[in-house]
Amino acid sequence: MSSSLFGVVLAIFAVVWLSLAARGLARELNTDGPANWVVGLMGLLVIVGAAGFFATGLSAVGVLNFPRSFQWPAGYVSGVMRMPDGNVVVPLVPAGRLQLYDPQWRFLRGWQVNASGGDFRVECTPAGTIEVLTARGRRHYSFTESGDVISDVPSSDSGSDAFYAPHAEGQSVVVPTSPLLWVFSSPFFCWGVAAVGGVGIVVAKRLAHPKL
Repeated sequence: MSSSLFGVVLAIFAVVWLSLAARGLARELNTDGPANWVVGLMGLLVIVGAAGFFATGLSAVGVLNFPRSFQWPAGYVSGVMRMPDGNVVVPLVPAGRLQLYDPQWRFLRGWQVNASGGDFRVECTPAGTIEVLTARGRRHYSFTESGDVISDVPSSDSGSDAFYAPHAEGQSVVVPTSPLLWVFSSPFFCWGVAAVGGVGIVVAKRLAHPKL
């Protein structure tokens, strides 16, 4: 299945699933009793976590293409590289994005990387270009710091896959991110929040209706 077709299927599934979850949450909030409000709150956690997961996947496959002024919550990121001018390149692989920050970690801009929803790595050249190699599709992109594509060619290194060739290792960094937005910085955090909500629903329902 191509990444574009997968993105359409994922988008339809996300809309249907979130719609059904929202209807269930609304029913819980329309009933009486404190336990139902607890169930509703836990259901909200499920919806928030699932929405973050779906949004990340849809961004990775290119269905959601945010403007360059949009800052995706980054959190903890590996493979971070510095440009010769001191600016910092942050690869957000789960969301399929690159984000650029100045030396004081002020956000400058971000843009999509067509990695077909797969892994990619970043290198910075002395000339000031940002080189991106993708594992899926095996593409080699060259970007300016403005996010413009200079070149897009198949990645190759004397007949071997350049993605797996030796390269400069990036840093692992905690990017300044609002605590409330950390949940959206990783699909694992999204699923963690959804899991907490799911467990909370089960516990609240059992406490409200204990078995005799």
